[in-house]
Amino acid sequence: MLKNVKYILTTHSLDKMPQDDLKEYVIVGRSNVGKSTFINAITNNKSMAKISSKPGKTKAISFFSVDDKYRIVDIPGYGYAKVSKQQKMIFGEMIDDFFSKRKNIFKIILLLDIRRGMTKDDEEMVNYFIHSKIPFIVIGTKLDKVNQSTKIKFEREIQDKLGTTPIMYSSVKKTNLNKIELLFGDD
Repeated sequence: MLKNVKYILTTHSLDKMPQDDLKEYVIVGRSNVGKSTFINAITNNKSMAKISSKPGKTKAISFFSVDDKYRIVDIPGYGYAKVSKQQKMIFGEMIDDFFSKRKNIFKIILLLDIRRGMTKDDEEMVNYFIHSKIPFIVIGTKLDKVNQSTKIKFEREIQDKLGTTPIMYSSVKKTNLNKIELLFGDD
């Protein structure tokens, strides 16, 4: 588990985001992929990030300090269909501003639901990261909800499309949590 993690703030505005040079690990994924649950698992704090059974709950960007050395950033999920077009546009602009203007981004932790595979929205995000030269790691979530053949199919899909092997993860069983913790730090 990551130690000495504390919530800093949640905001929609780049002006209100922390203004320093600390590295930021940004948690990215579709709505309902398990971003908040993931943050709670890696911080060993069930209430660090707010969890909802309804997709699209996260509506702003939240910052968490880890030992005052780097930050974890939770951004709203993409691809959720049950919000208004205006809300999608606001989210889109906020996220685009964040990724294009934020200089602290060190690495993206891209969460993909193993059951869904890589969606068109996921592919668009990956293409954006590649084009912008932002390093990213792929973590397949909800491992406890799939059988072995679905797991293998997902691993092959990510390997074929991205040339990387995803870390397979379950928040229920804490599968590969130790590997995930090694992704964070001062590297």
